[in-house]
Amino acid sequence: MTQASLGLHHTRRQILGALAATGAAAALPAAARAQVPPAPKHHGVIDLHHHFWAPEYLKAQVDWEDAHHAPHVPAMMSWSPEVSLAEMDRNGVHSAVVSLASISEGCWGLDPAAATTVILKIHEFGARMVADHRGRFGLFAPLNMIDTDSSLKELANAYDQVHADGIGIQSSYNGKYLGDPSYDPILQEMNRRKAVVFVHGPNNQCCSQIKDGPGMFGSVVEVTFDVTRTCASLLTSGALVKYPNINWIIAYGGGTIPFVAGRIEAFVKQMKNYGEIAPKGATAALQGLHYDTVNVTNAASMAALTKFVRASQIVYGTDFVYFNNDQLNNLDERGLSAHDKEAILSGNAKRLIPRLAKA
Repeated sequence: MTQASLGLHHTRRQILGALAATGAAAALPAAARAQVPPAPKHHGVIDLHHHFWAPEYLKAQVDWEDAHHAPHVPAMMSWSPEVSLAEMDRNGVHSAVVSLASISEGCWGLDPAAATTVILKIHEFGARMVADHRGRFGLFAPLNMIDTDSSLKELANAYDQVHADGIGIQSSYNGKYLGDPSYDPILQEMNRRKAVVFVHGPNNQCCSQIKDGPGMFGSVVEVTFDVTRTCASLLTSGALVKYPNINWIIAYGGGTIPFVAGRIEAFVKQMKNYGEIAPKGATAALQGLHYDTVNVTNAASMAALTKFVRASQIVYGTDFVYFNNDQLNNLDERGLSAHDKEAILSGNAKRLIPRLAKA
């Protein structure tokens, strides 16, 4: 049999096989065909803003919410790694790096010893998720941040024992922002380890009782203001200069940073030590941070963010379980170049966390 006839025979066999498969599919009941999920539109996406609950942590949160007559979010109560994987698979998300959602009263009102016990359980649970689902999850390990010594021990555990991909912290703890000098020993160690640090907004005590209007509560707008304040705190304290090896990721597109950076610079440049805390200018310092896409994929917000920073500083995030991956479709409509879109959806995450490139 000649090479040409081999090719013809192979092609004919492929065609007959395809026709048989098509006929078999057509013979399936309509209900069975409907159960086959459609192929996801996107592929290889990496989500850097994705939440999880270790059992011990969920108990601490639920106990606090019960004591303060706060309702439990149903999606939080029913979350499991399998819930996350199902959402990821439906939308072409290959990997999600998990972190804690908004926290109240420091670490749910726990003292440092109790907080550390819970934090270490979270580390253990997150590491098990990573190991059980190879390539699908990463871990931004939390710290309690209410006590320096125990936070440093937790940080060592995160890197040396559970091999976390980075650290996940809130933008403030009991009204104290990340540029506060009391956090310097923790930031020094993060800097030494060249940490990737994800910053999420807390349930801020100062504004939880403000009556914004029907349907409004602190998580709607206040978390965005809180991450803005912590960016300003890191800038004016000189932390961005003192700790240049920390790779910061700020949630919610930096809150209001793209809009108020000019105002911040107008005031900060009047400081006597301006040249020390912002050698290239306040705006340039803020442009060196990374920002995620949570709730800023609409046209106006994304225009502001992409005007403020290059695509190299933007990473994709969902805020799952509170929001899902329909934000990917929003990004499709923003007119991003193929290069910039790839960077946002996965490339920048792989650069920040090289292990993800091998997943």
